[in-house]
Amino acid sequence: MKIAVDFDGICSDLSFVRAQQINEFDYLYSPFSISISQPRKGILELISIFGLFAELSIITSRPIEDEPYIKDWLSRNRLLPFFNSVLCCGDISKSEMMTRHGMSLLIDDKPKHLISLTEGLTGILWDKQTWLEITKEIFNLLITTSSPSLKVNQNLILNGVEYLTDLGSSQVFILKFTDSTKLKLRVCLNYKIKSRILNFLEIATANNYPHVSRLITENGLSILKSFIKGSLISTFSESERLIYIAKAGSTLAKLHSIKIDKSISDLKFHLNESNESLLVFSADNYNMIVTSENDVAFIDLEACNSGSRWIDLHWAENLLCENDLEKKALTNGYFAVYTGKKATEEERKMAKLNYKLWLTYQLQNSRLIHSHDLEKLKIIDDTFSQLWSN
Repeated sequence: MKIAVDFDGICSDLSFVRAQQINEFDYLYSPFSISISQPRKGILELISIFGLFAELSIITSRPIEDEPYIKDWLSRNRLLPFFNSVLCCGDISKSEMMTRHGMSLLIDDKPKHLISLTEGLTGILWDKQTWLEITKEIFNLLITTSSPSLKVNQNLILNGVEYLTDLGSSQVFILKFTDSTKLKLRVCLNYKIKSRILNFLEIATANNYPHVSRLITENGLSILKSFIKGSLISTFSESERLIYIAKAGSTLAKLHSIKIDKSISDLKFHLNESNESLLVFSADNYNMIVTSENDVAFIDLEACNSGSRWIDLHWAENLLCENDLEKKALTNGYFAVYTGKKATEEERKMAKLNYKLWLTYQLQNSRLIHSHDLEKLKIIDDTFSQLWSN
């Protein structure tokens, strides 16, 4: 599949030009307008997602002489590697240029270019929609008009997409394929979060740790992982929970026992680098599931990190365990595997503080992504207040 992406107004941000009612033709006439443009909000996320399925190219009405300026702009904004080519149409219509290069879909901000598309070509108008809204539109169009497949596995044909973002700071989609395969697509908030997740998955895979998902592929801010089927631990009875919480403790201890050569953290959670562990920060009622094999697994790796093991254990005590009996089950499971020294008073104190600080950091990032969702903002603010009230 080949997708054409307009440059001015799609890759670059022209919202201020329209807000000030500047003559757009005059503004864009000089190639200098390219140099001073800023990237459109959401363009990186958009090409991160659809670069998993298609070969992307820039197609613009600008003259051929502007090509080096566009490439320079793309390079400076770290977007050039995502595009296979930059095609300046000049006097040729976008429709004809798309046909010449075997492109099937055009993403543009001007209706006139979409109206003029010839038979067999499709267009989507990215006007005032957010990148998330336009992403859903593109997915719907591709599923209904073509048979999009993953570039890394042409046998996986997409036939459904479920939007599954919770209170996290990254957008999440569940991709469904014709052979009943499901994969989890996470569009990270930034490259730091993505780097942590990739490093975590690499180490977990290298050590045959089976309680987290496996990386399928990645592109830009996107990470595509295997989807682990199961039921949330919160759905089980009290007696069943005790069994699975004990397993969660053992599973955490096994994770923390993995030796790491260097920190995967862009923040500092540890007291002593020689004792640094992988941290999953998902042993809770929202991200821990019981699999069909009657084992436990962590399904959300957005917050994964490295540091003192006691922070992760404190996380589970507060966000998984609902009473003292469950806390006992957790620690029994943990210390059935971990036989080293128990936390000192200073380590417990630092673990509690770093737990609060890390959760605060997560809530702050979550606020950025859910800034227009009043219901989620209230939950975030209530959680924040409760966190620091005790």
